[in-house]
Amino acid sequence: MTESNGRLPKDIHSGTNSGWTPERVAAVVGIVSLIALGSVLFGVFAASFNFYWIAICIVGTLLIGLVAWQFEAAMVVYALVAFVPWGRTPDLAVGGSGSGKGVYISEVMLGFLLTVWAVRSLLKLIPQKRIGSGFYRPLALYLAYSVLCVVNGFIFWDPHIDKLNQHPSVNVIELGLRFLSAGALVMMATSISSTKWVKLISFSLMIPGIYSLLNALAGGAVPVTGIWWSLLGFLPACFMWGLVLEPGTAKHIRIIGVAGTAIALFITFFKSISWVSGWLGLLTALAAVTYVRNRKLFAILVFIFVCLMAFGQPFIKHNIIADSKESGDYDRFSLMQGSLKYATTFPLGVGPGNYRAYNSFYYGKKWGTTSYTSAHGTYSQHLSEMGFPGTIILLSLLFLGGKWLLSRHRRLPPGLSRMFLLAAFGQTVGITCASILGDYIIPTYHNGGLVTFSTTVYTWLVWGAAIAHVRLSGVDAAAE
Repeated sequence: MTESNGRLPKDIHSGTNSGWTPERVAAVVGIVSLIALGSVLFGVFAASFNFYWIAICIVGTLLIGLVAWQFEAAMVVYALVAFVPWGRTPDLAVGGSGSGKGVYISEVMLGFLLTVWAVRSLLKLIPQKRIGSGFYRPLALYLAYSVLCVVNGFIFWDPHIDKLNQHPSVNVIELGLRFLSAGALVMMATSISSTKWVKLISFSLMIPGIYSLLNALAGGAVPVTGIWWSLLGFLPACFMWGLVLEPGTAKHIRIIGVAGTAIALFITFFKSISWVSGWLGLLTALAAVTYVRNRKLFAILVFIFVCLMAFGQPFIKHNIIADSKESGDYDRFSLMQGSLKYATTFPLGVGPGNYRAYNSFYYGKKWGTTSYTSAHGTYSQHLSEMGFPGTIILLSLLFLGGKWLLSRHRRLPPGLSRMFLLAAFGQTVGITCASILGDYIIPTYHNGGLVTFSTTVYTWLVWGAAIAHVRLSGVDAAAE
């Protein structure tokens, strides 16, 4: 018998529900069975292994529980420390590179976070609200084609190349870096639950760049730095410059923005002038932000830049052209030329991770390229290893993703989210241009990919955070 409100009748003395329903009995039996099974399994584990492994298991379980409980806090920590190439593990593969390459915190911690994220997704413990973006479809196609290229590289191996030069472990790592990058984007896009967390994570993504610029300004006073740290400065520089151009910005904020942008330009043009991809990326990133916010100012700055280039020829020849030539940067042009020959000779590409093996045969008199173990450029590497289709898919990811960032920026009301999307758009333009000269979007194993992932992963984290900003703002839902 039940009461009129549908609840079980209560015992008049104890005030509790009387009787054990079949559902309640089944639930209790299930819990007891799980506890008993877990105890048995842990007992067998403890009897079979020493205390070290038991302790690792306990600590790992506690860490998983802590991260699952405070997942967004863990993402903040990752954003703050991933750029530091520390915590190297034993080498995964040598792959003919001549030296072993271990994985770093950027890969290990991200892999751990993605595992916890997957479990939380299955248990529906992440926000269920979803939105589309310009990144998702080309990214899915990119990953699928990457797998196809690896398989194609095994099946249609060039008979001129000794099969012993192929290293499957390197092929797997190249795929792994792609999936980790995509996972970073999706994790950020889907896991952030509130505007408070998206603000905190957004600022956390800018702190490594700000720290790197200030540390460079101080002459490297702190001996902790990231590989290709200048790339990390694109996002905060674009954000600060966007504040300067934003109507209604407070005077003191605008002064801080001008100072921050000036520091970024000074570091890139004077402290690291020979690092061509640094100034190319920063200039195009700031130019993109200027073009979006104030086209008249953009035209004026372009005119000033052209004049500086015309009158500053001695400085440019000595500090850019001569230094770049001495450091071997001009070899990239022969590598670009060689990548076109790879793409026309092997339409589907030679497969991610196989460039070194093929180039050991085709370089020199055959194709007029150099003996480098990688193409030293995102697009050159893709043309060589994934052919024209793979390169087009990657470019479509950058174009459609950038277009989506710009369109959502225009829909958002003034505020942090609007400014972050503008900065993310500028960073996307900058990293797209810089990647002509380096592996700055997808790292390459034979060009230090495992350690440089510490920096390249930030681009994907920024894209994911931008999607989270739009999702939490509700502008897409309002448009529907």
